[in-house]
Amino acid sequence: MTLSATLPGDDAIDAAAHELKRRRFSGTASESPAQQAGKTKQSKALSGVRCNVRLTASELQMLARLKKRLARRGIATRKQDLVRAGLLLLVHLDRTDLKAAIRDVIAPEPAPGEDH
Repeated sequence: MTLSATLPGDDAIDAAAHELKRRRFSGTASESPAQQAGKTKQSKALSGVRCNVRLTASELQMLARLKKRLARRGIATRKQDLVRAGLLLLVHLDRTDLKAAIRDVIAPEPAPGEDH
């Protein structure tokens, strides 16, 4: 497969990356001191909050592969960008697909040939 070939889900990845950039840049617009002083609780709640998530080695490998795939397309990302993009995609899933995705994370099906 060539680098220019598109893989399933590339459009969604591009859209999520574009949305993250749009949100990041819209939040950095210069504000006057009066605007900064008048911020509401809601805007303070939108500021960054640290959240630690424990990932398995295979999940970290998936993030690394995705970062490389995006880098080949000229999109520089960090792990946190990919997690945020994933969240944006999850929000737009219908209920059935969301339940299936959560079920796959909570109790993934064993790989074929794996004895348990």
